[in-house]
Amino acid sequence: MGAAERHRRVSAYRITFSAQARADLLALGELLAQEVLVGITAELGTDPHGGTSIERPLGGGPWDRVAFVAGWATVRYLVSEGPGIDPPVITVIRVIP
Repeated sequence: MGAAERHRRVSAYRITFSAQARADLLALGELLAQEVLVGITAELGTDPHGGTSIERPLGGGPWDRVAFVAGWATVRYLVSEGPGIDPPVITVIRVIP
């Protein structure tokens, strides 16, 4: 099984990162950033509305969410899904240790 096929089986969503989220990951250092990336894929990639995910308090709606990943990081993200969006997309906005 190739890497692309493994990714499809793990994640039904395409995961992208804002410039701020990329900067947050860089600030963590390589090992912690990798741990967060694995957590994001595992915990959000198949069901961004489940697990530890909640609508962002005082947020803009069910598409604007936060989740606790890797046992220690808070991730703020947007979910883009619906007719015409294939595959659906998770956009990570911030990674907060």
